[in-house]
Amino acid sequence: MKDPTTEGYEVSADEIDGMTRNLCAYALGEPHPLDRYLDLTHQQVLFDGIADALRKERGKALAALLIAGATAEEIVERTNLTKALDVKKLVKVAGEAEHVKQALRAAANAERKAAAEAKKRDATAAAEARRSAAAAAAAERKAAAEAKRQEAAAAAAGARREADAATKASKPGKKRAAFPEIPPGTRRVLTADELKALAEVPAQPKKKRRASASAA
Repeated sequence: MKDPTTEGYEVSADEIDGMTRNLCAYALGEPHPLDRYLDLTHQQVLFDGIADALRKERGKALAALLIAGATAEEIVERTNLTKALDVKKLVKVAGEAEHVKQALRAAANAERKAAAEAKKRDATAAAEARRSAAAAAAAERKAAAEAKRQEAAAAAAGARREADAATKASKPGKKRAAFPEIPPGTRRVLTADELKALAEVPAQPKKKRRASASAA
């Protein structure tokens, strides 16, 4: 019975005859018919087993393709298989169906985990960018407020200096009271204002008397 999963592959009669003679030369050379029959029957059963083993190995190869990320449809397009179901059948014959299922599940979980981690990294980076922007804005506002405060302080200091200068300019200097002219030989009693003005005159330092010769 022809295997439907090998559809599209053809071999000639000469290829089959040559392979049979190469692999079964000993059995074909057996002179006794009964012994030759027995040997060839054994060879046929052996080759049937080889065919089954090859079918399983083909299924393992397809399983490796599925685990590597290829889909059954993609495998059909690249082989002579006619439908995706043939891919699954060969994988099942090879005993790899559960292995493929676990591998694909692990790959899907890893992909979801990688996507979640990437999303988390993006969120962390965005939050850090927002924090940096907020810190920069706060520093800028603080610098602007400090500059404004210094400007206001400078303006206030200038206003005070101007006010002090205006105050000093408005106050007349303190003048010493002038004594009235008194004619020589005239005696009179000083008024209270004259006594006050006299008291404001700084006292002249007294000169020390020179020591007499006798004291020396």
